[in-house]
Amino acid sequence: MILSHYAVVGMVTLMVFGVACIGAAFFRIAPDRVDAPRGWMPYTIGFPIYALIFISFDMEMIFMYPWAVVFIKQGLKGFLDMLVFICILSAGIAYAWGMEGFKWE
Repeated sequence: MILSHYAVVGMVTLMVFGVACIGAAFFRIAPDRVDAPRGWMPYTIGFPIYALIFISFDMEMIFMYPWAVVFIKQGLKGFLDMLVFICILSAGIAYAWGMEGFKWE
């Protein structure tokens, strides 16, 4: 039974690797866009900053919905746990703000 679980994980890993290889092959085949207009040129964005913003907002929403459902049962301990969680995510958002991650380019 355990082997069947590992087989599923192995198959998914192979599919992800296959899709990545196909994407890499198409990337190598694509022509250079040196003469492309400015609107089609690749953007220079700080990916880590945007990833940090996404994770901060996404994780906040994913964990706050179930917490709101059981808030009354949790009491003060649950409230303080969520307060610490929100403070940690707010620190990530403040860092991204300081790195000018919210400015439109």
